Amino acid sequence: MTLRTTWLDDDADRREAVGVAARAMRDNPMSLALSDDPLVRLDILCGMFTDTLTKGTVAGARTRECVLGVAAVGGPGRCVRYMLPAEQRVRSDPDPDASPLDRLVRVASVMADHDLLEDHWHVGPVGVEPGFQRSGIGRAAMGLLCDHFDEQGQLAWLETDKPENVPFYASLGFELVERMSVLGFAFAFMRRQPR
Repeated sequence: MTLRTTWLDDDADRREAVGVAARAMRDNPMSLALSDDPLVRLDILCGMFTDTLTKGTVAGARTRECVLGVAAVGGPGRCVRYMLPAEQRVRSDPDPDASPLDRLVRVASVMADHDLLEDHWHVGPVGVEPGFQRSGIGRAAMGLLCDHFDEQGQLAWLETDKPENVPFYASLGFELVERMSVLGFAFAFMRRQPR
C-alpha cells in the first residue's frame, strides 16, 4: 500500500475524514460513556467532527483513493472554551441515566475548564480507520501537523481518553500536563512546545 500524507483541502476528502474520525473513535472510552448504542455514538461523533474537519486545518494520510487517517487542528480562538461559555459548563458528572447530550456537555465542560489560556493550536480529532490502526498511519498524519507547528513556532494542546495514546503523543513531543477522571474514564491533557 502506498501511503502519502497531505493537507486535506478538498471538500469530498474532508467529508470522508469526518467518517474516518467518527468510526475510529466510536468505541473510545469517552464515546462509550455517552451511549451504549454504537449508532448513537457514531451519530454524535459525526456531528461533533463535521465543523472541525470541514472548516479547520486537517492533515490526512491516504492511499490514492481513500483517506485512512486524519489529524485535525483548530487555531487560536477555536477551542471548546470559546464555544462553551463558563456559565453553561457542568461541574459534576451527570446521573447514570442522563442523556447522551448531558454527558457530552460534561465532557466539553472538562475540556473547556482545562484548556490553555495562552494562544495555542488545539489538536483533534485524530483517528485512523479501524482495521488500519497501529500501522503508522496516525503517526504519519500527526507528523505533518507537528512539522507545521515547529516551522511556525506554534504551541499545541490536546486531550486523549485512551491511556495507551499518551506514550504515542509523548513520542511526538507532547508532555503530559494532567490526568483526571470524567464519566468513569481517564482524560489526559498534553501540550507540545515547538522544536
